[in-house]
Amino acid sequence: MKHIWVKLAFVIMTVGACAVLFSSLLSVKEMDVHFSMYADEVRNQHNEEISRVALQAYQDNQGWGAEAYHKLEAVSEVLGLHIILLDQQQQVKNEWGKRPVHPSNYSVDKIPLVSKGVMIGQLVISHDDRSAYMTLESHFQWAHKNTTMWTMAVLLILVIIISIPLARTMVRPVVQVSTAAQRVARGNLSIRVPEPRGKDEVTSLVVAFNNLVHSLEHQEELRKRLTSDIAHELRTPLNTLLAQVEGMIDGIWEATPKNLESTRSEVLRLSRLVRDLDQVIQVESGSLQMRSEEVELREVVKEVTESMSATFAREQVKFHFKGDHAVWIKGDRQRLAQIVANLLTNACKHTPAGGEVVVTVDKPSPMVRLQVKDSGTGIDQKDLPYVFERFYRGDRSRARERGGAGLGLTIVKGIVEAHKGIISLDSRVGEGTTITILFPSQAHEGEK
Repeated sequence: MKHIWVKLAFVIMTVGACAVLFSSLLSVKEMDVHFSMYADEVRNQHNEEISRVALQAYQDNQGWGAEAYHKLEAVSEVLGLHIILLDQQQQVKNEWGKRPVHPSNYSVDKIPLVSKGVMIGQLVISHDDRSAYMTLESHFQWAHKNTTMWTMAVLLILVIIISIPLARTMVRPVVQVSTAAQRVARGNLSIRVPEPRGKDEVTSLVVAFNNLVHSLEHQEELRKRLTSDIAHELRTPLNTLLAQVEGMIDGIWEATPKNLESTRSEVLRLSRLVRDLDQVIQVESGSLQMRSEEVELREVVKEVTESMSATFAREQVKFHFKGDHAVWIKGDRQRLAQIVANLLTNACKHTPAGGEVVVTVDKPSPMVRLQVKDSGTGIDQKDLPYVFERFYRGDRSRARERGGAGLGLTIVKGIVEAHKGIISLDSRVGEGTTITILFPSQAHEGEK
């Protein structure tokens, strides 16, 4: 199997090699062009200097003479050039320097000589391309190309040396995620991948993977707790029913109305658990059946609170309702009543005698607000992210003593979201809990 770091290293080496090769070829080409321009400029300077000397000698002697010929001869010897002087009729007046044996090795320039607007002659200058100067030029170009080739070779070696560890470093988090994913698939949910430095896509991948594994680990804990809680919730009423039925069979427990009522309460307890589980499944699958109608929320809340007044009185919990104006929303009246009943039941269970529960229904914004606030035991901060998950109960022993399977808030959240609402919870241990629900408001003629 070809590792991804090998592919990445190959890509880096290919890109690096192409970049080095391109830059080297560009450097050689640019050097050739600029050096040729420099050589042409030097040759033009020589031509200009020779023509200047010739014109100056002609003007000083009022014509071509021995002094002019002597100066041109000296220039020819110094620069190693073959110079021919032509007159106005293009006839050779004189020449200096070694005549070219192989004309193809020479570059010839023809320079007209003009004095006071009159053409007095022409210089034909032959530059030997194999002269010492041109040889020096060739040596310089060869040295530059040689240096460039060696530099290119060194850079290619460096690219190869650097690309392999660089590719390994870049791919390491991905390999770690792959290895960790295989271990997660085998059931190891405690593994985490170290987060690399930076804020690139690889870091985001590692963070997302760790969050995913954390979520899976938490879901696995909830699954185990679910199994334990369901077993406990079923075991208690089933054991009670079994003991009662066996007592009836053995004749030690009479089937009186009072005893049968106890049996009936255990059956109802099982029925409620099955009903709640069914509702959770409907909520999570999105198949919860709901009606859509205009509902006056304050009226629904008042009906539920009146039906639960005896419960609050029995638990010695004070109850207050705040809602002076009618507020309308669109939803299922029965489901909304279920929300209120679940929230009030939870608040009453977790509020000690002498405490209070306050329910507020108002419209402080374009959204309608339903808020239930209690002065109960509160919820630990570490449990807050999970309170809406099924079967989650922060203090399991106390939750079992108070009853309930930990499904109420899960159902509430599902119903709220089905109404396109938002639910939030704020709580402090020992200070109480506040649950706030926001529903989209519904315009109504009777709304004040």
